Amino acid sequence: MRRPPILLLLLLLASALACGPGSESAEDAASPPDSVPRERLVVLTAGPLHLEPDPASPGVLDVQAGAILDVVPEGPAETGWVRVATWDDRRGWIPVSRLMEQSQWAHYGQALGGIAPTLVRVAYPVEGGVWAVEAPLGTPGITPASTAWLVGDSALGTRVTAIDSLEDICSGELHRFGILDAPFVGGDLPRLEEGRLVTPSGSRPTTRRLALGPLDPGAELRGLLGAAARELAPPGSDPEAASVEWAALGEESAWASLSWPAVDPPTGRAQLASAVLFRRGPSGWERVAALGPSPSSAEIPTPGWRPVGAFATGPSDFPTILLLEALEFEGAHLEIWIERGGRYERIYEGYYWGC
Repeated sequence: MRRPPILLLLLLLASALACGPGSESAEDAASPPDSVPRERLVVLTAGPLHLEPDPASPGVLDVQAGAILDVVPEGPAETGWVRVATWDDRRGWIPVSRLMEQSQWAHYGQALGGIAPTLVRVAYPVEGGVWAVEAPLGTPGITPASTAWLVGDSALGTRVTAIDSLEDICSGELHRFGILDAPFVGGDLPRLEEGRLVTPSGSRPTTRRLALGPLDPGAELRGLLGAAARELAPPGSDPEAASVEWAALGEESAWASLSWPAVDPPTGRAQLASAVLFRRGPSGWERVAALGPSPSSAEIPTPGWRPVGAFATGPSDFPTILLLEALEFEGAHLEIWIERGGRYERIYEGYYWGC
């Protein structure tokens, strides 16, 4: 019996495999590469990617601050949410408020001396006449003998002399700090109102601190604040009944804290707090951004936030990084907020000093 040629057998086998069940055509076997590169965004604050565009939706995985995500150009548009993919193509939804464009991230990194914005920490004088920088576990760059920049009116080069745990006098909790070799005279308690930014290592930051001071607003600013208050007022509240505290952030920007009574004994809430930033342009004052509303246990007229530092990172004197004292009934902590596209987002929340 004559055997078919080997070549014919190979052809028949290939045909059978191509027509068999579950087979894929070459077109279906692999997706072609994207013809247009995906837009990339940087994560501002750590947290989950969600299965659906809903904060109550299960988390797919957690992403760290500074991670780079690809925007997935599929699925329905959801206000305030974007669908993204990790480097290994795990996909989920994330609020837009937790993201920043790469170019803006790079701008902040350059102004901060070549470090990621999420590595910036806060420092203030503590007991013993020394400056201490908050360094929670996992904080890179704050180790014994490492260098850092204390950013105030100028960037002061400092060295971390030790890592210590300081005790909260009210709660008894221990907080991890790096002790700096920069001296400070006056007071033993943590002086949050003297707070500064600290950048670990890197080159000298070009970030400029703006002068803070009281502000007596004119009619134009008061009118702009009235319009903002009507938008920010809690439902059922009188916009004109808010307690207001003004501050100048440099010569061309203004800050106004707003507080509405909102007592809730079970939670300890005493007010709903907001803040509005204004900038003076060629044609006069304009509203730029708002923070809140957010609950606070501080009792009116104490605001929920008070600026401790305002920093400019661009050619203008507009504050793009805010160091805020978040006030509560029995204590306070410092927060770092960063400007992104006409709004500010909190990227760091410090230790709470209070009972």
